[in-house]
Parts: sequence; C-alpha cells; structure tokens
Amino acid sequence: MKIHTILSAALATATLVSAGKFHQLESDEIKVLPGSYIIEYEDGLHHSDADNVLNANKVKYEVRNKYNVFNGASLSIKSAHMGESLAEMKGIKNVWRVTLHPIPKTVLSVKKPTDPDTVSDHSMTGVDILHKKYKLTGKGIKVGIIDTGIDYSHPAFATKGASQGCFGQKNCRVAYGWDFVGDDYNGYNEPKPDADPMDCFGHGSHVAGIIGANAKNIKGPLKPPQPFVGVAPEVTFGAYRVYGCEGSAADDVILAAMERAFSDGMDVLNMSLGGGSAYKYNPQSVLAERLIARGMALSAAAGNDGGDGVWMVADIGLGDKATSVASFESTYGNHFWFKYGGAVYPYASSFEYGDIPFKVSSGAALAPIFEKNGTLSDGCDPTSYKGAKGKVVLTLGDGSRCSSSERGEFAMKAGAVGMLIQPVELGLLPVQGLPKFPMGSLENRGGVKLIAAYKKKPKNTFKWGKSPVIFHVEGGGAPSDYSSFGMDGELRSKPDIAAPGGNILSTVPVKNGGYAVMSGTSMASPYIAGAHALYMQSRKSKSKSKPKGDAIRQALKNTATVGKMAGHKTFASTVKQGAGLVNVLNAVLATTTLSPDHIDLLDTNHLRKTVKITIRNDGKHTETYGFSHIATDALNSYHKNNTFPLTTPTITDYHATVSFSPCKVKIRPGKSAQVTLHFKEPKKGNAAEFPIYSGYIQAIPRSHGGIPVHVPYAGVKGDIAKVPMLDTDSGFPAVLAANDGKLRDIPEDFTFDLVNDLPVVVVRLGSHTPDFTIRILDSKTKAFLGFVNSPSAGPAFGWLGRDRDNNDSGNIAFKPWFWTGEVFQQADLTQPPVQLPGGEYDIVVAAQRKLSVGKYPEDYEVFDLGSIRIASL
Repeated sequence: MKIHTILSAALATATLVSAGKFHQLESDEIKVLPGSYIIEYEDGLHHSDADNVLNANKVKYEVRNKYNVFNGASLSIKSAHMGESLAEMKGIKNVWRVTLHPIPKTVLSVKKPTDPDTVSDHSMTGVDILHKKYKLTGKGIKVGIIDTGIDYSHPAFATKGASQGCFGQKNCRVAYGWDFVGDDYNGYNEPKPDADPMDCFGHGSHVAGIIGANAKNIKGPLKPPQPFVGVAPEVTFGAYRVYGCEGSAADDVILAAMERAFSDGMDVLNMSLGGGSAYKYNPQSVLAERLIARGMALSAAAGNDGGDGVWMVADIGLGDKATSVASFESTYGNHFWFKYGGAVYPYASSFEYGDIPFKVSSGAALAPIFEKNGTLSDGCDPTSYKGAKGKVVLTLGDGSRCSSSERGEFAMKAGAVGMLIQPVELGLLPVQGLPKFPMGSLENRGGVKLIAAYKKKPKNTFKWGKSPVIFHVEGGGAPSDYSSFGMDGELRSKPDIAAPGGNILSTVPVKNGGYAVMSGTSMASPYIAGAHALYMQSRKSKSKSKPKGDAIRQALKNTATVGKMAGHKTFASTVKQGAGLVNVLNAVLATTTLSPDHIDLLDTNHLRKTVKITIRNDGKHTETYGFSHIATDALNSYHKNNTFPLTTPTITDYHATVSFSPCKVKIRPGKSAQVTLHFKEPKKGNAAEFPIYSGYIQAIPRSHGGIPVHVPYAGVKGDIAKVPMLDTDSGFPAVLAANDGKLRDIPEDFTFDLVNDLPVVVVRLGSHTPDFTIRILDSKTKAFLGFVNSPSAGPAFGWLGRDRDNNDSGNIAFKPWFWTGEVFQQADLTQPPVQLPGGEYDIVVAAQRKLSVGKYPEDYEVFDLGSIRIASL
C-alpha cells in the first residue's frame, strides 16, 4: 500500500454535469480517519481520468489505495476539499469517509477448552459424515480470511508429516497472504505493510482453525486439550491481515485485502468483522457483490447484537448474493452426572474444584436453600444453611449479592458435603467455586426438576457417576441469544443461514497457548466458509469445475435444518436463523434445488400475495414433489406503541397461510417446474404493532430417501411506513448546546457563537430510514434555507441504519449532529455548502419512512425543534 504524493495541477475547473453521493455515517459510534475518503468512480472512468478530474479541481491528495474491481481509490485529502465537494466532481459516483472497524469482538465464553461440547459441532451439520464416509476435506479449494492474520506456524496448520505450519513456500497450507498494516498499526497511524501475515492478536487464527485446522494427532507442548478438526482440514489458506496487534482497521485497507484475495484466486472469502445496523450501500458490500458476480463466495458474520432487538444485522453480508451468517449453540455435551429421584442430571464442576467428578459418597440427601416465600435462594445469607450438615445444598446462581466462593464458604461452615447451583440462564455454566469442595452448576431445567423431586420425596438421595456421558445440552441446537436479528432496511431476508458459533474450541497463536474457546457469529461465519469448500470439492470431482458462490449459498440454504429457540416448542423466526442451521451433508447429497433462495413478502401495503418458485430435479430419476408450509415464531417489537424496538422481541403465534398451485409436480431428470404460491398475512396480530411473521416453503420428494428442500420467507403485518423512526419515548430528537464537546441544555436567550458554542441536534433512530434530514428554515418567513452540514457527521440527508440500545460504555446510544452554520441548499451535492449569516433559524428533523416514495413531508416523520439564534462569523 505504497503512498504516492500527487501535486495539484493548475488546470481549469471541470464542468459539472452530474453529482455523486456523499454518504453519511451510520452511527456516532463509528470512528473515522480524518481527511480520508473512499471514492467510487463512474463506470468506465479510468484511474488516470479520475486523477485528471481531481487535479483540474485543484485537489491536493495522497493515494492510500487504488482499486480495480471496485473502480475507485482511497485518498488522504491535503487541500480544503471535503467529501461533499469531492462528490460534486465530474465522474465521481460515491464518496464515503474512511471509517475504522475495531478488532472483532467475541462473546465471553464460560466453557473450558476441555469441555467436550466445544467440539461437538460437526455432528450437528453432517460434516463428520462427509469427512469419514465421503472423504471430503476441502482439498484443492482456496479460502481467504480477512482478519488479524494467521499464526501459520501452529502445528494444526501443518501439512501431513510436518511438526509445524509454514507460509508461502511449497506445500504450505497458508500459501497466500499479505500483511497490509504491520504490528504497530491501530487504525489511525500509518500502515507499514509487509509480506508476513503473522497473527499477534488471535481472532484470525481462531477463525482459520474453525475453517481448516487439524489438531487430531498433535503431541508435545502444543497438544490440544482435546482432538478436533476444522470443517475443511485440507483447504489452502490465504491470510490477509488488516489489523495490528490492537486497535482498528480502516475500511479502505479492508477493500484492498478483498481485491488482493480475489487476485490471488481465493474461491471463498470469510469476513468475520461484524458491524451494526446498516443498508447494503457501504463500500465493502458493494465490492463483495462484484466479487461474488465473478465467482467468489463470501461469508460474513451477521453480528452479535441480538440483545438490541430487530433490524440489527451487520453490514458486510447485506449484499443480495453475500451470505450473512447467524450463530447456533452446540447441541451435545459429554458431562459428569448424578442420579436423584430416578432421573439423571448433568453437572459441571467448578473451576477451582477441577475437571473431575464430585467426590461425594452416594447416599447424601438434598438441602435446597429457600427464601421465606418458598422460592430458591441465592444462598448469600449464612444463616440460611441450617440443616445442611452432611447434605448437598442447592442455591440459585444469582451473583448480584455474593460470589460462588462466598456461598461455598457458608456451605462448608454449615457442614455441607457439596453444593449445586441452578443458573439463571440456560445451560451448564461453570462457576468459580473453592478448591477441594465439591461445587458446580447444573442446568436451569435441572434445578426445576430437582426441586420438584425433592418436594415429592425429601428423603431421596444422590448417586454420583464416575465417568461423563453424553447429554443433549440445554439451549443446545438453538439460535444463540447474542446472534443479531434482521430484517434489513428494505425488508429483505437477512441473515441467510446459521452455523455453530457458541463455545467453539479452535486455534489461537502459539504464544497465547495455542487453543481457546470463543463464541460469536465470528465463529459461525468461518463454519459456513468451510462448508462452501466442502461443497465445492464435492462438485469439482463430478463436473471438473467449481460452482459459483451464489449457487452454493442456494444449496446450503435449501437444505439447512430449521431450529427452535431454547425452551420453545415452535420454530424460531427466519429473521433470527435465516434458512436454519447448515446441514452440509444434505447440501452435498441433495438432488433438488428451490429458487429463489428466500422470499421477501414486504408489508401489508406491498404484500407479494403471489410468488412463483422454481423447483429443479438434478437427480437421475423422475421425481414427484409435494409441498408444505412450516410456520415460525412471529416477533413483536412494538406491542405497547413504543417508539424504539424492544431489546427482546415478544414471540407470538401469528402465522401466514399459504396455498400451492399446483399442489404437486412431477419433474423429469434435469428439468424444472414452476409452482405458484399464494400468501395471506396472519389473521391474528395488531397491524399497528408491526409483527414480523415468517416461515418456510418446503418441497418434499416422494421417493424414498429424497432430501426435502426449503426457502424462508418473511413479512411485516401493517403499514411499514408507520413504524416509528425516532425514539420520542426517550426525548429524541432535540437541540442541545455543545461546549468543548460537552452537551447541555440551551440557556435562555442564548446566541451560539459557532466557535466555542455549537448547536447540536441529537437523534436516536429505532429503525432504518431511507433518508434522514435536518432542515434549516428562516424563523420569520419559514422559508427553507438548506440541509445541515455537520463537521462530524456530514450532510444531513441520505440513508441511516438504526441505533443500538446502548453504546459500548453502557450509556444510551444516540447520534449528535454538530452544526457550524453551513447548509447544503440542495440534497444532491451539485453545489458546495454555504455559510448562513447570523440570525434566528428553525431546525426541523425528518426521517423518511420505509418503502415510501420519499415525498416531503408526506412520507416523513417530521419534528419541528423550534428556533435557535446564531451569531455571524
């Protein structure tokens, strides 16, 4: 990424014939690289032509990166030109600020690397059978990873017979790659690229291990805590490092890595980079679509914002052909056990006690610690342990008042022989505990059953197993709570598919111990990348050519396994799990495809009542297909007329009805048939509360052993144009005063000097908007004067994604628009901004409603924030 200095040429200004688009920042949490921009050129405009345009407009700049497939460049601007003025120039199509992406976050895992369920994921997806029976390993397939690099020296990346891995040499599994930034890069400083993509953080190595590690026969100091292999343990890797040892990566560097991966011939590209609510019009999504159109497959993390409610799928996977990946929890675990009242329960020993079964004599009774109202106590009152002598006590795992070790001390002093803790959450959650005192957790449902058995017969006693056995884990095989909900801003079905992402054992750099357990959609996305590799290998052996990325996505989505939320009997919404949990075995073996691979029904006013789907028989025999409709949970986020989505949507049973025409079809080998679907939205549900309903359309082969295929659909009951845009419940939007970056209420009879004191418009979006504007009017005449131009957020017009509930600091999330008095008189950047003179001005905030035409003010949610007075500069 060599920087080239180009001097401004003294040429006449080019005549403007059209204007490009300068894109706003999606959130105030997004950090930018000051003075740096990504520019996309109009189709057919070459780099030399673009240089002439910039020089003719007297722009002084340094080139950070040039792109070919993307057809553009990233620039550091040294003259007074801003993004708005760049977008005005002839031949410029789009301009974005260079934004910074923090090193991807994972969800804190409570599992230990020795816990067997951290490697049980292949049995969930059929990958274990593809390895053993079909000998599919991803051999001959190239998988690129844009991340923190890969510790290629790790023995889990070694070729057969080698003691450690290597890079860039003959027979190295990490055969391609580039370090775009260097160890000291943090996003703000100058990148120092080199040819060595060694990972010094760990995230990229963990991702690579999920795709293709082989840690089955490693001996010595780097022997794994338990043997495991990745999805495709013989793929060839490309390591494209875009992060230093800490900090962030600039998105123009990410674009350069994407193009390098394509030029290196990567078949699949994994991008576990996360990101918040957005539209599909960011630079990475634009480039991703072009790469997929050229044959590459792309897998991207859907994001870990499930705790923020709907409309939160991350940006990179939002393209029409990109694969946005949600996360599922592991299904099975091998756990220690006890028997009580005729039932067998799994449990997990505490960290301090060690990974060993309880050393408690069989025959001890149970002593639940109850509150006075009869509910299970947290055990934080030492006087509540009366009668615990010689017994195993049971407490609630609420850690808000005391720690597990404190509870253990109380139990030991009372003479208890052990302690079990019922977690508030689902699943087995290891606790800290005490050395030598048998203490651990059981599942939430296990605690409920244990108390019921105790109340039925208090004299029941324990029997303790000596060896672990396999259990179906509570919450296992279900979508992860943290996995982000869709839809996107245009009511398109995202995420696309899900994969194991909860508590995954994989590789980390040797210097960091070699192995770790992590959770997140960052872990699910590489699983799908590996699935692509296995599918490619299976088809390459038959047709001697690799299928394109969008065709693979369709096969994986058609054959996924539909899951249920933990503790629920009904199927989870498609906007949580996409097409379901990937079943790679079924994808490889299926001889039927169903297209399109998703159906967007939109809302009541735009309801696609009639949809045609195409079913193709690629089998060897004529096949008859029947059809069925699988309804899923509906999600209600506005059931009390709230103006910001609920962080946990309410699950309802509002189901659409579907009829098929014809009801069955008979298709010869190699032929296709069309079926017409007739949709009716749910009868139940209040349209004013905008419930999101969804389901699957399934085609079922009548022959014995035929694999059914399905496509997900989703829609919104109600007029989506009436969904609240701005969070008025929390007092937004509003105008405040800013002094030295600190916000305060505007004092009475106050004049903003636009130097020390700035007006700032604060907004909090609960939903995507196609066009967010801040308009300035003359207070006396009410004449429109222009759109705010903010030095921090840019022009106040254009699309925006929704805000999170809270930011990383735990405070309510919102976006501030600082104003220095500049306005754009038009929303197309055909003219530069102008400075308003001193005077009184009205501020009007407006957010265009989804799927509306965009006529102002009819199609906007409009808020008149009153008048302010500014001084002349």
